[in-house]
Amino acid sequence: MSSGGSIPLITGATGVRGLCGIFSLLELSRAVYRRVRFRYVDGYVLTYWEVEELERARSSGATGLQLAVDFGLSTIRAKLSGRRLILGDSELSLDDLVAIEEGFAYKVLGGRLVRLDLYASGRYYKLKPTSPRTAPTLEISGIQMHRTVGVDPWTDSNLKVRALGPLRGAKVLDICTGLGYTAIAEVLSGASSVLTVEVDPNVIALAQYNPWSRGLEDSRVELVLEDAAKLLKELEDSSFDAVLHDPPRISVAGELYGLEFYRELYRVLKPGGRLFHYVGEPGKHSNVSYVKGVKRRLEMAGFVGVTWVDYARGFKAVKPR
Repeated sequence: MSSGGSIPLITGATGVRGLCGIFSLLELSRAVYRRVRFRYVDGYVLTYWEVEELERARSSGATGLQLAVDFGLSTIRAKLSGRRLILGDSELSLDDLVAIEEGFAYKVLGGRLVRLDLYASGRYYKLKPTSPRTAPTLEISGIQMHRTVGVDPWTDSNLKVRALGPLRGAKVLDICTGLGYTAIAEVLSGASSVLTVEVDPNVIALAQYNPWSRGLEDSRVELVLEDAAKLLKELEDSSFDAVLHDPPRISVAGELYGLEFYRELYRVLKPGGRLFHYVGEPGKHSNVSYVKGVKRRLEMAGFVGVTWVDYARGFKAVKPR
């Protein structure tokens, strides 16, 4: 393989750059980089599917083709010259492309291929392509952060936002940023501002190389690196029109499914404010009692109209007026 991982680059409010290397940024980021300015790192992203397309073109004797890159977001004229591939201002050896493995994404940075994965904090993170020309998912130690069966990660995120209802002019709290797809979808749906919180800086470091995460640069999005439970306690009462809560599975982050946490969600919502809480696919679990427990705790916290939304795999609820 051509490279073992990417270099995390995070720019904070101080303008300091250069938190580089494959190591945990969590402690330092909490102390110095609580509010983060998201900066997308330019460079074409290639996957195994593009390599197959290039190989077919080369075998047919073609010297160039229109190639979809960046998980289908961009198209560029690719030129084949002997054993060289020219993509815009970048030039690669076709021998390098042979090293591209299925199930991984690679970015052209500084004239070389960098695999978009990293080891940090005792975990393994990677951007995982799910199909040609669709947004990748985030995989952490083998666990995917989006649904990918029968739906692509971008559509999965948009379905969650759709479950919140109309967002034009709304102030939204987005819990568990991940690759930022729900926060971006909230802005595209008309939200006036989105406060999105992510506890793991390694996730944001990887997102900065993902073309589908570029919308996190939008000025309407404020990104905070913090434990969501801690941040909630610092937010004012009745300060959000809507909350989208998209936590990892309950076995990974049980505290984000607790009554105390739900009471904080209730507190920061305005009267009449809406919540969507992603829970997952209960049919895939041998014990689904935790889903009933989620509904019960939401009601105990004060929410009304707690209703399962099957297409988004979670509960919608309202804070009464």
